[in-house]
Amino acid sequence: MKNKKSQIIKVGLVGTATLSAIASSIFPANAIQYGSADVYRVGSGSSAVIYFHGTASSSISADIGYVSKVSSKLAGSCGEIVLSGSTVGTSPTLKVNSTTVTIASLPTQLLPTCTSGSFAESRSANFKTPDGKVVLVGNTPGSSATLDIPKATVKTVKINACGFGSFKGSDSAPLPTTFKVGSTTYTVASLPDAMAAPKCTSGIGYVPASWLSVGGGS
Repeated sequence: MKNKKSQIIKVGLVGTATLSAIASSIFPANAIQYGSADVYRVGSGSSAVIYFHGTASSSISADIGYVSKVSSKLAGSCGEIVLSGSTVGTSPTLKVNSTTVTIASLPTQLLPTCTSGSFAESRSANFKTPDGKVVLVGNTPGSSATLDIPKATVKTVKINACGFGSFKGSDSAPLPTTFKVGSTTYTVASLPDAMAAPKCTSGIGYVPASWLSVGGGS
């Protein structure tokens, strides 16, 4: 057992000690923390990975806020783009061709009929309708507009048999600045940086040797 443990140390990982490793295998609810932190990160910036301590084989819901969702839509014959309430959802803002529109600031008006390229009643600025539609005006009739309508997003993090799980950003959905688990809000940049990630092999958790100085591996 000593030889095996020495080999693990040489590659930079140590078990959470022989007894705790065995216990983790028998009782997979045992979880791996970094020091006393239930949530921590490895790395920084766009390459950071967020780790969560939790009950083995469960899941954690992380509310990561509004995530960009880009699409396109053709303008009507009066240069209008009409978005339904379900399309806009709860997003406070949207972008049309890189111009930000604050939905709460839009006036409420009726959508007039469009005949021969003209509204029956002039509409020179974006507006919303009484039934919840958002109408974007001033576009070239028949042209395609690029829309970015952020969506409220909850990320489900699966906790593995060793009691930890993770998520990371991508080019299309970078890590948020903050996120919430339950009633607790976390700021990514303020999370403790574990520098190296834990490992899970056959239900047994291993932590980097560097974690021992902070009491990592519960």
